Amino acid sequence: MEIGIGISADSAPYIPLDHEPNVTDDARLNQLGYKQELSRSLSAIANFSVTFSIISVITGLTTMYSTGLTFGGPVTMVYGWPIVGVLTMIVGLAMAEICSAYPTSGGLYFWSARLCGNEWGPMVSWFTGW
Repeated sequence: MEIGIGISADSAPYIPLDHEPNVTDDARLNQLGYKQELSRSLSAIANFSVTFSIISVITGLTTMYSTGLTFGGPVTMVYGWPIVGVLTMIVGLAMAEICSAYPTSGGLYFWSARLCGNEWGPMVSWFTGW
């Protein structure tokens, strides 16, 4: 018999990380009903390479300089970039906190389902994937 989203009656109950600060990732995944399958063997240079290629710095900078200088001028470039950079970092830190609490491979779908509850979880998870 299923209770909630993907949690069976015989699985371990959800235990927040605040109560147990030394919980390993394997133990946390076990609490969520998963087993560790992701190989975490990227070197520092491989991790940097993947990250750098995903964010596409070169193409992002050229488009942003053109738009910023055309519509906002130098003031937008000088003050806008640091402000938006700090706000983006805050969003990234919030997502990292959620990721550490729910370390699953389908992160965004699972996060939205768990954070919205049983009533809205399936629909919000579907919208996130869509």
